[in-house]
Amino acid sequence: MIERSTDMRAVRSRTQMENALLSILEKEGIKGLKVKNLCEQAGINRGTFYLHYRDIFHLIEETSFFQGLLEVFAPIQMQELMDYPDPQAAFPPITKAFEYMQQHASFFKALFHPDAPAEIQERLRYLTGTRLYDHLKHQQPEMDKESRLFTEYAIAYLGNAQFGLIHHWFTSGRAMPPEDIARMLTVYIRNAPCLDNTDPLTTPP
Repeated sequence: MIERSTDMRAVRSRTQMENALLSILEKEGIKGLKVKNLCEQAGINRGTFYLHYRDIFHLIEETSFFQGLLEVFAPIQMQELMDYPDPQAAFPPITKAFEYMQQHASFFKALFHPDAPAEIQERLRYLTGTRLYDHLKHQQPEMDKESRLFTEYAIAYLGNAQFGLIHHWFTSGRAMPPEDIARMLTVYIRNAPCLDNTDPLTTPP
């Protein structure tokens, strides 16, 4: 019974902190997000906060919204995208990702804000960009040094381009519907210069 009671207190504390996080982001934006402010909003002490999280960034990553982002931004199966039957349509997994961010826009727009700390920006850049293509370099384990170097640069190019598009979507007020921005990104990926058939990234070993 004591252990269950402890678990329930931990769940309650985490819920209070996540709710406080959302409230601060909505009312004050990313600039107002400090451990001191969050503890006051949640009605907990700093010791309780650090019992559960290393820092604010750890809290953000542990929220249900951020964990959901990990699920919808699963690594892209490039061949499936390239082979998608309608060349002008949005690739469904990409549409799903934009719909998810739109659904939780009050949370993500704060994270994509230009004033967001560099730590958050870099983490988002990896999760919504580089991570999606990183598996490409493992698809051809026998690549020579030149091909592997090309692949690493291609991943950096694709990841940064995708993050930049998402970042601009948020900073410009999400003027385009998720389906339209997903279609745009799908077309950009399909026509990326580093993914044509003459490049080591897509040339069979």
